[in-house]
Amino acid sequence: MSNGILSRNIRKMNHCGTSCSTIKCWKWDITPVILMHNKPSLRYAVLILNRPISQEEAFMKNFWEKATLRITVDGGALRWDQFLTRLPEEISNKMKIPDLITGDFDSIAEETLQKYKKKGCKVVHTPDQDYTDFTKALKELNNHCQEHTIEVDNVIAIGQASGRLDQILGNIQTLYLAEKQHLLHPETKLYLMSGDSLSWLLEPGNHIISIPEETRKHNRAWCSLVPIGETCHSVTTSGLMWNLDNQSLKFGELVSTSNAFDGSDTVKIKCSHTILWSMKVPSLTGE
Repeated sequence: MSNGILSRNIRKMNHCGTSCSTIKCWKWDITPVILMHNKPSLRYAVLILNRPISQEEAFMKNFWEKATLRITVDGGALRWDQFLTRLPEEISNKMKIPDLITGDFDSIAEETLQKYKKKGCKVVHTPDQDYTDFTKALKELNNHCQEHTIEVDNVIAIGQASGRLDQILGNIQTLYLAEKQHLLHPETKLYLMSGDSLSWLLEPGNHIISIPEETRKHNRAWCSLVPIGETCHSVTTSGLMWNLDNQSLKFGELVSTSNAFDGSDTVKIKCSHTILWSMKVPSLTGE
């Protein structure tokens, strides 16, 4: 990809001089993710989930305005409405409206829904109870992009990893469904932003993650590697305070939560199975 957030290549490792196996390699740089509003060439979509918006006000305002697509998911429309009320009226009145409002609408007041309809927002009712509103919103986002010939390199869903545990797990499930069921374009990357953290999936292979300077220098910066749904039989890392050396990650045994950084510019991770990577980004909440 050309956006600098993720580059992917294939490296071949020869064995016995004749046969070879293919290992996927990724390079991740989240700096453009948190500075997207300063990079007009980047194409991204923002989804507001039904949780309080805790990101720093100036960041959130610019992040929304510069997005290629803006979507509120069910009660997320109310959360966005509440955020706007915290802004000066002359600013909130000029903010762009959501391109889409989706959901089964069990957590949005009819008054709020009608208000945004009158403003010209496209409203898509997604009543299917086999999937969460977040998952269904990704499907509608993809449909909208295909219908209007829009390309986005990244999708950032904004929610809080607090409150109901089942909803938190449901959001993580959506990250997996997006990958397994190809809910988005193959080159579109999905991130979950919660407070001052970003989370995304690391597929089996080698990963090099560039660590922003603000994270490296923060004395309480944390990170985690969590297996979800299956054992990750082998994980090897460098650049962490507590590195793993061909170790297994499994619930009931070892899970790498509350890890930290050793000050290196990059963290390198080799994993045998998909794991959830999360890390602190202080500037998201103005630290």
